[in-house]
Amino acid sequence: MNNAGKSTEGEENHDPTDPALKSQDRLVLYHWTQSFSSQKVRLVIAEKGLPCEERDVSMPLMEHKEPWFMRLNLGEEVPVIIHRDNIISDYNQIIDYMEKNFTGENVTQLIPEPGSLLHSRVLQYRELLDSLPMDAYTHGCILHPELTTDSMIPKYATTEIRQKCELWLCGCVFTLADVLLGATLHRLKFLGLSKKYWEDGSRPNLQSFFDRIQKRFAFRKVLGDIHTTLLSAVVPNAFRLVKRKPPSFLGASFLMGSLGGMGYFAYWYLKKKYI
Repeated sequence: MNNAGKSTEGEENHDPTDPALKSQDRLVLYHWTQSFSSQKVRLVIAEKGLPCEERDVSMPLMEHKEPWFMRLNLGEEVPVIIHRDNIISDYNQIIDYMEKNFTGENVTQLIPEPGSLLHSRVLQYRELLDSLPMDAYTHGCILHPELTTDSMIPKYATTEIRQKCELWLCGCVFTLADVLLGATLHRLKFLGLSKKYWEDGSRPNLQSFFDRIQKRFAFRKVLGDIHTTLLSAVVPNAFRLVKRKPPSFLGASFLMGSLGGMGYFAYWYLKKKYI
């Protein structure tokens, strides 16, 4: 993989982290696993192969309102990244900062050089995909699943996808546009919209893209199995709540049994819905 971001099919299944990066100043990322912006930033870090210390900030447990976190970001939002003496709390600024400050032969560049046709196309897709109100649709689909029947997000998100058989969104080069589209499709699949809008065979190129991007090391590392997404959000928070307020022996037994039951039924629900 070179500094233009090019990759081959065989490279997708290997860890892009290069030992030479270990000598650089470390990154510290404050995020929440299910935050859409956090997922995109984590994907960028993984694709660039940057060593990073991740610290989970539980939104359900209101940790983003704790004084220690508000000292990092008064906006009470994740992600927040710390590098050297810099604290960056804006999602787009974090991506631009990493592209500007982490360069070199062994570091993948996800945004092509300014002035090139590829650069303008990547920025066009970035603007398009970042304009989608994914947080609003996520909450809406969870609270009102009946509304997903007429959702137009997948169609809008893929309106500008060219119908040529190219490896990635902008051609043969893997870029930030692919990261953003991949994260968007992953969220839409989690919400139960994939079968209606592309897994029905109506968009074979989109299906091929999603299948291909899921094989990349960064996506497997950050997003994992689509069927475990919900469990990864619920179980850690439950154990952290117990640690914060230890229950009695009887209460702990009841809680562990409840967690086990929730995990079992969640597994079968997700298996029935997605498999």
